[in-house]
Amino acid sequence: MINRNVLRLMLGIWLLPLAGWAQRGRAVAGTPALPEPPGTVRVADNLFMDETEVANIHWLEYLRFLQRDSTLAHYRTQLPDSTGWKPLVAPGQTSQSYFRAPGYYFYPATNISYEQAQAYCRWRSAVVNSVYFQEAAFRKQHPELRDYTVTVEYHLPTEEEWQLGAAGGVGPGARPFEVVQTQPIRKPKGQKLAGAEDLTACLEALQLPHPATEIAYELPFNLQENYYLAASNHVFYCAPAKEKFPLQSITAGPANTFGLQNVIGNVAEMTATRGVAKGGSFKTSVQGLTLATRQAYQEPQTWLGFRCVASVRMQKKAVNAE
Repeated sequence: MINRNVLRLMLGIWLLPLAGWAQRGRAVAGTPALPEPPGTVRVADNLFMDETEVANIHWLEYLRFLQRDSTLAHYRTQLPDSTGWKPLVAPGQTSQSYFRAPGYYFYPATNISYEQAQAYCRWRSAVVNSVYFQEAAFRKQHPELRDYTVTVEYHLPTEEEWQLGAAGGVGPGARPFEVVQTQPIRKPKGQKLAGAEDLTACLEALQLPHPATEIAYELPFNLQENYYLAASNHVFYCAPAKEKFPLQSITAGPANTFGLQNVIGNVAEMTATRGVAKGGSFKTSVQGLTLATRQAYQEPQTWLGFRCVASVRMQKKAVNAE
């Protein structure tokens, strides 16, 4: 028996970042528009992509369901490697594994295997189909679907599907390092090197030209470099004053024009092709990074995560003969 209260929690978490997004979907002639599956935005006629990378909180909900409804042996096969990260904790606090630490609930799930990611997508499909699409709230929100059976299939994206979503329907940005165009959260604020001693010291150590009139900007993606110079387009890394955890929240940074966050940087994302990830990670240099660039892997990694894509199927219900 599925715990519906836990399901609502899980779906509520997925839907939180979607506030303000209208339900969209192109209607085929004579049929209603396709509803967006939970946690996704529409990137093509029948292709929906997770707005964010799958986070630790999502993986914990998955484990909670397995712990309740599966065998102990199967539950143990879905546990990620918890030794890869050591979360930053305040003095006096007890250290916890990365994916269980409350302060990192909304950070990307990492050290997940290809097989585990596939199993998660299958489980998510089953839960949404058996509960979410059957809930009175969904039917109330979509009265036009009362005569249809709606099902969804979540899966890892093909390379082509991932690139379609990451591109956001537009070309790359104006600068060499802007591999996707983003929705600006705020106008970038630069720092004149004449008044930035820390950045000037970094540039001197890196032996990069740095005239006093040059302006430095923070790179919008969580990649190996974190700054660039406006005039020369030089990118570089300057260590922050305080120690920072290498990864960032799944909702940090600007979204692309589809509303997808962290498609570039943070963690590289698995595709349906085993061993092939896309998007780069916090360890990836922006130099030469494009949407077509692949990141190879053989096993779970601290820099590797994933997001699902989904397709929806609507079937007209049979009319009972009287």
